[in-house]
Amino acid sequence: YPQSYLNKIASKLNNRPRKTLGYRSPAAMLNEMLR
Repeated sequence: YPQSYLNKIASKLNNRPRKTLGYRSPAAMLNEMLR
């Protein structure tokens, strides 16, 4: 698969809210933890 396609999928997964994270996205949680 082309890298652009894989990047799009990774972005969708990292920005999807998760119940285990209190309905926050993994990207948002990582951003909070790095602050």
